[in-house]
Formats: sequence, C-alpha cells, structure tokens
Amino acid sequence: MLYIFSFDNSHIAEKIALFERALSIKLPAVYADFLKKYNGGYTLDTGFDINGESSDIRYFYGFEEQDEYCDFSQLMQYHSFTSAIENGYLPIAEDSCGNYIVIGINELNYGKISFWDHEIDTYNYLCPNFKDFISKIESLEYVPLSIEERIQGMKECNSNIQVSDSLIKLWQAEIDKYANLKQQKVEL
Repeated sequence: MLYIFSFDNSHIAEKIALFERALSIKLPAVYADFLKKYNGGYTLDTGFDINGESSDIRYFYGFEEQDEYCDFSQLMQYHSFTSAIENGYLPIAEDSCGNYIVIGINELNYGKISFWDHEIDTYNYLCPNFKDFISKIESLEYVPLSIEERIQGMKECNSNIQVSDSLIKLWQAEIDKYANLKQQKVEL
C-alpha cells in the first residue's frame, strides 16, 4: 500500500497535455490518472522488492514548482532524463541514491515499469504496468516524531551519532515541512 504527500493538482490536465506535447509522448492512462489525482508527491518510509530489485522511493515526480527536485520541468534539464526518453522510458520516481523508477513510453515497452540503476546504466524490468507496481509498494503511515523522541530513540539503540545543533535543525526542518501536509493512501 502506497501512502503519499501529494502535490497541488490544480490545472494538472493542462500541465500533462503540455508535457506530452513537449516530449511528443502519450502517457499510459493509469499513470496519467495518478498524476491527475495526486500530481506525484513525497513518499516517506516507502519501498519495494520486486523481481530481485529492491529500493526505497523518496518521491514521485509531478508538476510542482515548490520543490525543484520533484518537478518534471527541472528534471527535463538533466542528461539522464534525456537519455531515458531516448531509450523509451519516462522517469516517474526517484530513490535515495538517485536511481529512477521509469515507465515505458515507446511501442516496445509501453506502460511497463522498470528500475534504472544510474551506476551501471541498466533498465531492469519490474512490472507490466503502473497499477501492478503501486500494488507492490509498501509504505508506512508517517508519524512525526518530536526532537525529544528522536534523541530518546538514538539512546535506546546506543547510537554513536552526536546530536548537534545542525542535526536538530535538520530534524526541525523535516517536522515543519510535513506539519501542514496530509498523507493519503493512493487509490487507483
């Protein structure tokens, strides 16, 4: 089950149409419906283990001007994006190591989901379609921990990490970021 902090989906149909025209592609219908409903989003505590490939998922790309890392318009500027398009794939999500989850956009692999490993530049097949992929993802509901709870958790597991002012600022930034966002269960 996938939980997501979705992005603003205002005017999303128009954004999808412009995106498809700019790339001369047609998005698979189920994936386009996902974008219309959620417009991508953050996926905390989310991962998959499919056909011997396992990874986390940090976020699904969308048309989100508030976060450049998750925005298709920013992604389009990278060589890896151009290369994926030339190989018949559209990056749709990213893991914490910079690898892509991609969806096929050419006749040969249309709608199929694969994993692109950036270190060895290979595409490994995962699922026949986006809906099947979503059904195999595991997410935990996000439960924000206070700074005190995080420090206590570190003590309980005998962590050697020093709790510095910069770590506390990082934790506080995360708490603030998700405080006003609503996590949703993805339903297609």
